[in-house]
Amino acid sequence: MERLIVKSLFSIAVLLCLASWIDASELDPETRYTILGKHISIEQDPRSAIGSDAARDQEIEGDLSSATIIVSRNIADDGEEPLFLEFSRGVLSNGRVVLEGELSEPTLAKISVETKGFANLQTLTMLSPGQVVSFALLDQKERFAQDWLVIVETLKLAKNPAKKFRIVGDLTGVDEERYPMPMVLVQGSKFDERGKKKSIVFGPVQAKEKSFLIEGEVDEPMAVEIMVVSNKGLSWGGTQAIIEPNGVISVVVSSRWAHQLVATAGAGRHAEVIGKWRMGDEYLATENVLNEEFRRVRNGVGIAPDENAKNKSDGRQTESKPIEEGRDSEEVGHESINSGEQADPLSASVQNPSPAEGCEHAVVQQNTDSPMRNQNVVSSGRRSLGTIDRLYEIRNAALQEIAMNAADPFNALLALELDPFVVLGAHSPSGAALPIYDKLMTVLDDDIVARRVKPARDALAQSVARDANNRSLIPGQRAPNFELPTLAGEMISLVDVLNEAEYVYVDFWASWCSPCIEDFPDLKDVYATYRDYGLEVITISVDGEYREWKDAAESIELPWIDLGSIGGILTTTPVSYGVLHLPMGLLVDTKGCITQKEIRPEQLQEILAARYDKPSTTD
Repeated sequence: MERLIVKSLFSIAVLLCLASWIDASELDPETRYTILGKHISIEQDPRSAIGSDAARDQEIEGDLSSATIIVSRNIADDGEEPLFLEFSRGVLSNGRVVLEGELSEPTLAKISVETKGFANLQTLTMLSPGQVVSFALLDQKERFAQDWLVIVETLKLAKNPAKKFRIVGDLTGVDEERYPMPMVLVQGSKFDERGKKKSIVFGPVQAKEKSFLIEGEVDEPMAVEIMVVSNKGLSWGGTQAIIEPNGVISVVVSSRWAHQLVATAGAGRHAEVIGKWRMGDEYLATENVLNEEFRRVRNGVGIAPDENAKNKSDGRQTESKPIEEGRDSEEVGHESINSGEQADPLSASVQNPSPAEGCEHAVVQQNTDSPMRNQNVVSSGRRSLGTIDRLYEIRNAALQEIAMNAADPFNALLALELDPFVVLGAHSPSGAALPIYDKLMTVLDDDIVARRVKPARDALAQSVARDANNRSLIPGQRAPNFELPTLAGEMISLVDVLNEAEYVYVDFWASWCSPCIEDFPDLKDVYATYRDYGLEVITISVDGEYREWKDAAESIELPWIDLGSIGGILTTTPVSYGVLHLPMGLLVDTKGCITQKEIRPEQLQEILAARYDKPSTTD
């Protein structure tokens, strides 16, 4: 019986292979689809070649020039998550592959690159009868550089005409010498049914002869970022847009030297929320000034503006941000273009509060911003930054007006989702949008309120509270009590631990936080040395999912009390402690008073060594 099953499966496999080898002339042109693939080797920058091992990298990754290309189709047509089943495959030969077959109707397909038995890269496209789809496999020879699998020129992901949007673009003006093979990514986000923020990405699609087309589906209008990157992922610039069912967005380069794109629409939400101010005389005139400033710099005239600052105008932000929610926040870039200090609305009320009763002994330092919050601040003295500031002011003022006074409440929501109340250089999130969210909760449909208004409103309120707590929770204040579960489900409170310990080191971490995990060996040494002297350690995971926490904690084998505030950094306990970044640790004495804040294991062992007259245990 087993032999019969194996034989039948083998026969089926042979038939499938024979079907993929049918001569193209035997396929009906009206039902035939064609997939054309090309392998492109992206050579290594000689400056980064030192110390690299191309042979070892290829051994690990596999030879992409002879990779297997697999095409799978979605067999779940019920609106649920796609379920893909393989129906065609081929091997790159001489840098190319051609896959052909027949379809009776359009279908969502996944193109995957497989080497050494693993699917390393994948992208989605819509396959239709009579259609030709082209893709490029960008094989980075530079070590640790990201390979790309990209659709060329035209990316179609829409099956339902009633939900289809189109973005058409011309990238004439992008400097392809510095940014070769430009690609376009469209990225937005939404809250799922659990109120968790989820990223939505269309692309990447590689421009061909400067042009590109992206077609996708959305259920309702949403704000997105349209970004242009080089074949190595180096950002050229971008713009914001509102996509919606039956909407068409046109994208062109509006200022070559300052790397500005502009998105326009003849009608619809984009024209109402973005188009009017973006194409207004004041914005265009200021943008021209900025472009001329960058042109002069490129030609060696004048003071060089901050290279990263160009992306600040038109609402795009590349500055380093404190983590917000789960793994996505770890992937935020590490560049900052804050244009200088501004008055902080919270600072007057929470700066250096008086010590809590009974904690006067713990005042050993004044309240200071965390290291993450002041890094890379750039002076606003340069004229180019001033011009960018002015563009940002024009944008924010227009969007704030729409958010507060739009006749259509959905337009007000879209304006809010473009973050017009973010203040350049301010360290604190603005709570100015909260009353607007509260108003929208009373006038928009319940479904929209549940999915888009309330989660965003609650997240902003938590961020405002977290920032205020970060400023007020300093040495000399009492640590907020918490009660959280262990992996086994046992509930443990800070008060309970303080009753048994002289000092408790509270450390917030997550499975995706590399610096947190890198600190644990040193923390284990400190814990082993001072546990008998009265030190206890509580680590608190802020992972988004229980499984992520469990897998990481068990692999690391944490010897102390490890608790979970699962659901992200905006859950109750990290908010009450004002956790703006990871890792973040503080020291609490047996009276519940904070004695040190923003310390890592190296500083912890120095403090304890001084207290107990013991030598350092870490280098």
